[in-house]
Amino acid sequence: MGRALSDVFSRACFFLYLCVMKQELMVFVALRRRLLNVMLKRKHRGLMVFPNVHIENWRKLQIGDYVSLNRGCNLSCAGGLKIGNYVSIAHGTSIITAEHGYEDQDTPINMQPVSLEPVVIGSNVWIGAQVCILAGVTISDGSIVGAGSVVTKSIPDENTIVAGVPARKIKSRFTARGKSGD
Repeated sequence: MGRALSDVFSRACFFLYLCVMKQELMVFVALRRRLLNVMLKRKHRGLMVFPNVHIENWRKLQIGDYVSLNRGCNLSCAGGLKIGNYVSIAHGTSIITAEHGYEDQDTPINMQPVSLEPVVIGSNVWIGAQVCILAGVTISDGSIVGAGSVVTKSIPDENTIVAGVPARKIKSRFTARGKSGD
């Protein structure tokens, strides 16, 4: 298939994705996975895309295998969004890769320049319900983000549990000798 035809086919799949985005039946979970496979030009094993997952700028999205995108998630991918393997993203989570500037006091906020920064979510990560992840954040492998958190800074250490507004380290998932906590 030529590049132009492939692009038309991908856009058609995105249109179909929008048409079935709100459908609740499990057959539509499988259909959304198949549509994303075509749109992202990769077969994803174990991908679960539940109803009302909004994906903006899908061409800059990379998803690993065994990823679960639960109901009502908003993925803003303009700056680039990479999600590793075995990631669970709970209900109502927003991942934002663009930020408005505000430095010029003579320019209205909605007219300020927009900066794009990628978000990277490592493998084996659990993002709780109603989390907001802002542009430029990297979440390391094995991390957990507590429900309702706002992640404004990267989580550099693996197996870290963060929570709060803004999100801060609560503890490590594992310590020496297999005990949890810090």
